Amino acid sequence: MKSKFLLLVALFSMFFSCQKQTESQPSAHDSIAKMDSLLNEAAHNAKKSLDYIGTYKGVLPCADCEGLETVLCINENDTYKLQTRYLGKGDKVFEQKGTFTWDAKGVKIILSDIENAPNQYFVGENKVTQLDMSGKIITGKLALQYVLTKQETTAEADPTEQSNTPKVNLNNRMEAQTVIKNVNPAHGKATLAETKWRLMTLNGKIVKQSGSKDYFIKLNSKDGRFTAYAGCNNISGSYMMPTAFGLSFSKAAMTRMACPDMEVEVRFAKMLEQTDRYTLNDNILKFQKGKTTVLATFEPIN
Repeated sequence: MKSKFLLLVALFSMFFSCQKQTESQPSAHDSIAKMDSLLNEAAHNAKKSLDYIGTYKGVLPCADCEGLETVLCINENDTYKLQTRYLGKGDKVFEQKGTFTWDAKGVKIILSDIENAPNQYFVGENKVTQLDMSGKIITGKLALQYVLTKQETTAEADPTEQSNTPKVNLNNRMEAQTVIKNVNPAHGKATLAETKWRLMTLNGKIVKQSGSKDYFIKLNSKDGRFTAYAGCNNISGSYMMPTAFGLSFSKAAMTRMACPDMEVEVRFAKMLEQTDRYTLNDNILKFQKGKTTVLATFEPIN
């Protein structure tokens, strides 16, 4: 009987000892998760641990072209050079230079002076990943296509300078010449600039013209200026293209005639202020705010 009692005491002691040890130590799952977190925190501080200086290249997804050929040069003095070319829409290369900063965690670089386009990149080992407009990782089926790969350095010239294709400097004056000389027939024969465009709809409503003069807008690629008319005064000003399909108007001025009905003209002027991009398909020009809101539509005047 005594021996059975001692055996029970020993078993209870072993049980409580194991339970105490289990409570004082984290589970294997918790340990692995904590270790992964520490490793990620150390490994993902790209600013300190990675050799990120260099040239990165790739073809990013494009909504209305075959792909966006992109070359990003990250320099030691916190400057960058970004070149993009819209595949299938001519040989023109859009180029922008500026400075970049790091986010607080040292994992993302943020390119300065880029508006209405992604400007943040997650920096990894020998690659950078373009993030969305809010600085978050892009998910979905095309997620892996937003990666630019680091190029091997050689004694040759900067790879972004080796091409003889025409370049558009987006720093000094936003390029006004939007004409792709080798026009894709699928996008019509009229071009944004040098074509006189008749106003068809404004804010989703068909425009009824009064008088014999067409309501129109015309962009001049040589000086980056535009002229327009919407029922009363002559309108003129400047336009800019921050990206291949980005479009904005500024410094608009008009004559000071007073007319009985200036409603269309007032709405037309407000539309120009809101425009930030355009599309041109089958000879129909659309001024838009964002990718989905159509502000006005035009047709070419023969």
